[in-house]
Amino acid sequence: MINYQSRCWICGSSEIALLRKGLDPAKLSPSNFSITDFSYGLTLDLYECKSCDFKFCPTAGNVVSFYQALVDEDYERTRAARALQAKKLLQCAEHFLPANNSGKLNLLDIGAGSGILVEQAISLGYEAVGVEPSQWLAVKAQEHQLPVVCSSFPCADISGKFDVITLVDVLEHVTNPVELLSDFAGYLKPEGVGIIVTPDINSLMAKIIGKSWWHFRIAHVGYFSRKTLIIALKKAGLEPIIWIRPAWYFPLDYILVRLDKYLPFIGLKQLAKFASRYFDKFSLPLNLRDSWMVMVRMQNIGK
Repeated sequence: MINYQSRCWICGSSEIALLRKGLDPAKLSPSNFSITDFSYGLTLDLYECKSCDFKFCPTAGNVVSFYQALVDEDYERTRAARALQAKKLLQCAEHFLPANNSGKLNLLDIGAGSGILVEQAISLGYEAVGVEPSQWLAVKAQEHQLPVVCSSFPCADISGKFDVITLVDVLEHVTNPVELLSDFAGYLKPEGVGIIVTPDINSLMAKIIGKSWWHFRIAHVGYFSRKTLIIALKKAGLEPIIWIRPAWYFPLDYILVRLDKYLPFIGLKQLAKFASRYFDKFSLPLNLRDSWMVMVRMQNIGK
């Protein structure tokens, strides 16, 4: 018996079916929601909408409190690599950004973490601000003297309209994705551009890895395909401009430790210790083509 949000979060259909049983929501803790958690293959009860094929976890309940209490030391340790990733995302989008004759473009990063993307945006000439529910991550951002507000989005401390809004690896974490995208659209200037990144459950890699796919995680409660993301965007008043398969950057030891989940017989943990000691400044680009980066704008703009 489903006792929470028994309709599809995207299309509203009540025709949903259980794909597989998962962890009891009563046993969750903030550690399950850490950004660097690698309990791959472990989810809450996973359901599929028979109308639009969206996969989601309707028993998740209100997960905001877990994010508010989140602490993730390993995330901050990988700051330099993640900064490369953030910069590349912004550079990919530069050809689609609006012209602004009055000065700098302004940018809002939703789910800003410790301000890594905000920091890169400022370095590229933006006036940037972020919003982040984790008190620990927001404090880390402030230690770096970055303008990150500790709050859920939307919030009273963030007002006005923005030329660019980023929502990077956030949409899969929320139980109200269409509402979040609608709020996102409400903060976007008429000629503004949004950048959204989320895993693609219909990707080839997701199909090859199956139930052990690394994006199957407790913290991920909604799993999008291109089809379901288009439906959600349309409902929120947004339309895609371009679809890109983004690359990520990680330290070598970080990658090796996570590969050990799939190849435990090779001894990659020992190799990771070696890499951590001698190649701690070395980051690798990784593009498994199992996420979407979609740039969006308001519907009917320029038509």
